[in-house]
Amino acid sequence: MPTQYKYKALAADGKPQKGLMTAESPDQVVEYLATQNCVPIQITPQKKKISGTLLGFFTRADYENLIVFTNNLATMYRSGIPLLKALSIIKVGPKHGRFNDAVQQIRYSVQSGKSLSEAMADFDDIFSRVYRNSITAGEESGRLEDILDELSQMMEKEMELSRLIRSGLRYPIIVLIVIALAFVVLMTYVIPRFVEFYSSFGAELPLPTKIFIGTSNFFTQYWVAIVAVIVAIAFGFKKLISNERGKLWVDRRLLRLPVFGELILKGNVARFSMMFRILFRAGLPIIQSLQILTDSVSNSVVSGEIRKLEDLFRRGSDANLMEESFEFLPDMAKQMMAIGLETGALERMLHELSTFYTKEVQYTSRQLTAILEPLLTLVVSVFVLIMALAIFLPMWNLIKVFNG
Repeated sequence: MPTQYKYKALAADGKPQKGLMTAESPDQVVEYLATQNCVPIQITPQKKKISGTLLGFFTRADYENLIVFTNNLATMYRSGIPLLKALSIIKVGPKHGRFNDAVQQIRYSVQSGKSLSEAMADFDDIFSRVYRNSITAGEESGRLEDILDELSQMMEKEMELSRLIRSGLRYPIIVLIVIALAFVVLMTYVIPRFVEFYSSFGAELPLPTKIFIGTSNFFTQYWVAIVAVIVAIAFGFKKLISNERGKLWVDRRLLRLPVFGELILKGNVARFSMMFRILFRAGLPIIQSLQILTDSVSNSVVSGEIRKLEDLFRRGSDANLMEESFEFLPDMAKQMMAIGLETGALERMLHELSTFYTKEVQYTSRQLTAILEPLLTLVVSVFVLIMALAIFLPMWNLIKVFNG
């Protein structure tokens, strides 16, 4: 089974070289380094790191690198530059970065007789199944240039979609983090100082201050237990979503959240439409396209909806698409796909569908911000009011003590 190996070597000019290579064994890495006139120093197996987001497969850096790579490859292919030459020219990001190492190994595999899509399969944490199957279809149909252009446009739209969703979630997350940090600082540093100050005068403390002091004492005395509980909850949640049934339960609850769930669902539908369109345009059969998309969508509930859609087409019941009941798939999406199938304009309908739901994500994102801004302002105001009462009310008691 191919494994990724991290190597360090000395070039012919004595300069150190390092990189990442997919090979059957360390001996194959040594053989490759010999062809590059390099002397191996260290070769170690490297575990693949597959990173995902709420909607996509890639880390942000890999995603942006992949867009640049696809654009450059499409331009060079269109200009008539041979594939091996193009792969040797293209450099994205740091010279010896992870992405460039992958491109270098892909070139080596293509030179050894593999197709481009087969070589990319060794780096499935960078090149998704949708991407690889689109490249395969482009190679087989002789339309690789068009497919590369389509992939580039799709990824740019998907990145914009992810940005829209992040912008809607960023504000409430930042506010909640700031409130949590302020609460921790108050409980661990500010309140204990006030307790020492007030207790030295023997003044009667008001109820809000007593509540704050009690909470502060609890945090300072049991912080180890609190941290342990938080770690246990995080570990339990990770264990829950690693299980298929647990992830399904969590994803279903996410989709049922007010506004947030709507944002996630619309984002998934927009992304599904984009990927479905490019696979269909590449010439892949509908059932095969849906099989690929089933494994590509990160939300397991939406993935189940796509699997149900696949079963429907497999039974040849696409005409009854509107009669089928789906838990989350919007009726509009079903209607537009049904019309596209009936009229032979599925590609156009999928394009319209992705455009519509991308705009919906933009609208929902702004709506989310508009809803949460006054709510979070109220939460912050109440927090500041309680804090002010807890700190300043005792001062009135101190004035009474001084007057007495």
